[in-house]
Amino acid sequence: MNLDHLNALRLGFSTQSATEIQSKGLDKFIHRQLNAKNLLKEPAFLANSPRSLVELRALRQSAQKGGKQVERIAKDLIKTSLDWKAFLLERYDQTDFPLREKINLFFQNHFVVTLQSVKVPYWIFKHYETINTYSLGNYKTLVKEMVYSNAMIKYLDNQQNRKGKINENLGRELLELFTLGEGHYNEQDIKNTARALAGLTFGEDKGMYRRFLMDHSTKTVFGKSGNFRIDEVIEIIFEQPNTPYFLAEKVLKWFFYDTPPKDLVTKYGDVLAQQNFELKPFFSILFTEECKNPKGGHQIKNPLTFFLQIHHDLNLSPNYKLLAILLRNQAMDLYDQPNVKGWKGGKDWLTSQIYADRNQVVDFIIDVNEQFQKVLSKRLEKFDVGTISLKPKLEIHDAGSAKSILAELTGRMIFETNEEMVADLNQVLKYDFDPQAVNAQKSILNVYQYLAKSPEFQII
Repeated sequence: MNLDHLNALRLGFSTQSATEIQSKGLDKFIHRQLNAKNLLKEPAFLANSPRSLVELRALRQSAQKGGKQVERIAKDLIKTSLDWKAFLLERYDQTDFPLREKINLFFQNHFVVTLQSVKVPYWIFKHYETINTYSLGNYKTLVKEMVYSNAMIKYLDNQQNRKGKINENLGRELLELFTLGEGHYNEQDIKNTARALAGLTFGEDKGMYRRFLMDHSTKTVFGKSGNFRIDEVIEIIFEQPNTPYFLAEKVLKWFFYDTPPKDLVTKYGDVLAQQNFELKPFFSILFTEECKNPKGGHQIKNPLTFFLQIHHDLNLSPNYKLLAILLRNQAMDLYDQPNVKGWKGGKDWLTSQIYADRNQVVDFIIDVNEQFQKVLSKRLEKFDVGTISLKPKLEIHDAGSAKSILAELTGRMIFETNEEMVADLNQVLKYDFDPQAVNAQKSILNVYQYLAKSPEFQII
């Protein structure tokens, strides 16, 4: 795999940007990605979604009436949830700024909220909108905005957190998962952070404090005392030594290394601290240096990158609802992570079952079983997936001989070959291959099929 294709995968979801990286250069590509306006409009399917406390209460009251009304609300939620996931996938696939969207997805997995728990799709949209707005701003500001997110308050039950009845969920995750990591705070810090969050509940556009639910007593967090609200506590958290290194490690893991080297965590944590937690210069330095690092690490492809790379390589007609369902089956259910810690990545992306499922999907696409496509379309009819029609077409720049085709596909898809692989490929596409033959395209697709199912293709 050449470096331009590799960096396109690292900085996006497929090799689609490889040509731009090659023609403009890596530095200009990164600069353009980080400085463009990544516009976001509210999708039309959210028009009837509850977006205020009044509407949410009305929905709950109607649900309590029982019968068909409850079933309708449940079906509407399932449909809207799938529409939302398809909306995101279309953005990831069609965007001119894949790096921006990959950063957004990183923060969505960092500040986890789920549709299944929140049950208000409009709040999920606002959560994503907030990330899109602040993901290249100051990290401290982003943390504050996330804590005030209606979706986050609902997901971690902070609406139940009040004076005399403290709920520690949001306070604990703020320290453990959002800023510091385990081992860098104590139970007293959790309790007093939670007390500073008491009374923070749903607002019209984002969370707001209710004074009669607040804890107005003195709180001591990391050795500092006062009648703190959460904004002041976050200021104190960002004075703690591990905050920049915790985020740097997670960023390195998301973009480059399943197990980030400690020296790089220290290096980029220092960069983040020196930049006063400004994310744009931090990302710019990290991406520029790591994409040029000759010893840059490898990571297992997440399901989204795996499928979108195949989608673009084979010029498939997009069906984003089907892709959302495939991702769910591959344990990467968008905005429905398994728990508050999010997707772990690494080896979790390639269990024996997931690998077998990936290979089955590759076979399904390449072999073009139209009867099975009709059966699958019928089976998924309740999800409004539409007709499933996959007609792969692989573009080869130099299809003059078997040797040139094999060289191009291996260079595009995998890091290196071995003797066994070379022997297998020479059997899949024999030396006397005729590019003008009737079945030439299918023969080339068979090469792609072999490579896409190889262990080497699973790695970035």
